[in-house]
Amino acid sequence: MSDRSGIKSRKVITNILYEILDKSNSFESSFEKLAKDSDDKAFIYMLTSSILRYLTQIDFTLDKLLKKSIKKLPTQPKMALRLGLAQLFLLNTPQHAAVNTSVELAGKKWKGLVNAILREIIRKDEKYRNIFENAPKIPDWLLRRWQNNWPNDYLKIIKCFQELHPHIDVAVKKDIKKWKVELDADLLPNNVLRLKQSGIIKDMPGYSEGNWWVQDYSSQIPVKIFSIAKDEEVLDLCASPGGKTAQMLSIGAKVLSIDKNKKRIEKFKNNMERLNFNYEILQTDILEFETDRKWNKILLDVPCTSTGTIRKNPDILYSKKEADLTSIIAIQKKLLEKSWSLLGKGGKLLYCNCSLEEEEGELQISNFLKNQKDAKIEKISNREIKDMDQSICKEGWIRILPHNDNLVENKDGFFIACLKKVS
Repeated sequence: MSDRSGIKSRKVITNILYEILDKSNSFESSFEKLAKDSDDKAFIYMLTSSILRYLTQIDFTLDKLLKKSIKKLPTQPKMALRLGLAQLFLLNTPQHAAVNTSVELAGKKWKGLVNAILREIIRKDEKYRNIFENAPKIPDWLLRRWQNNWPNDYLKIIKCFQELHPHIDVAVKKDIKKWKVELDADLLPNNVLRLKQSGIIKDMPGYSEGNWWVQDYSSQIPVKIFSIAKDEEVLDLCASPGGKTAQMLSIGAKVLSIDKNKKRIEKFKNNMERLNFNYEILQTDILEFETDRKWNKILLDVPCTSTGTIRKNPDILYSKKEADLTSIIAIQKKLLEKSWSLLGKGGKLLYCNCSLEEEEGELQISNFLKNQKDAKIEKISNREIKDMDQSICKEGWIRILPHNDNLVENKDGFFIACLKKVS
């Protein structure tokens, strides 16, 4: 990479970070918008995601060298310092390149400050690496929650989330052994493929032909638990972007999918059309959905804080706040109650989400069972899924932590519960 192209790529990175951290846009949408015309997408993705994964540590370290908090600096020097330290400590970029490019990005007024700070870090490398390694690793509110809820696991969870090259898992329509070879993938338990190497997904064999789709290991588990048969009719609520719908369609199920978000539905349709599935999706608010029909199986993947997906979506560390929980939990409760009203006697509702917060999983379901007398837990067993003994709880639901289970580590955090209507 030439100096000029390096500067250009780093300017894109600062713009993406600004969109995420200052305007609260998602990593995915910001990257797609700002890096789409770049020739160096891989580098941009790597450095941006690295900064987000380690931002708490980066800012803590830089605060030790500044007279005031880095968060109070203008955007240009703030981003330049973050880029510089990330390159030095995380990507092992040559020191002169890390300093020179950061100085150029700093803006005329701030070049001297950025140059001095980064050269001081280089001069006292061991000191500042030690500060960096021992700094808080995630925002205080989330650290406090995980220490309380997962006292034996929170350090391992954080370690998973800071992985610079997260695995990519895929689901296939058929011929899994063939695609294991074609994609150079590992075959995980429960017939999930994990790519050994990352790359541009769209350029991989079979993608454009619709033979497979990207879907995390944990996200594939709910449908596998649900034991759906060919021609069985299923209602899939909050269905976009469509991974679970695709799983069910590949089995031969008849699925009615519902979502209210127009942009997410467009992504759903694009996915289904690439996969050559016949699909049916309604754009409507589930809470306003009216039908006389009672369903035998309903899949409810509720909106959530998504804290289980930080490994691939590190922007969640900063886009979500503890105060968000209250409104999210309330929405989940309403969706759960509405979904229950659509379920027929003897029917099953599978509730799931990709959050690590107990209020969105264990406590949500416990409270529902207390108030809904015709509901009981349909206990999940290791007969339905393989190698997940550590995730199956005594209550009968599943709590997947990013690092646990016998063979599969580094995956999304997930909660899954199957409810049966008994009267």
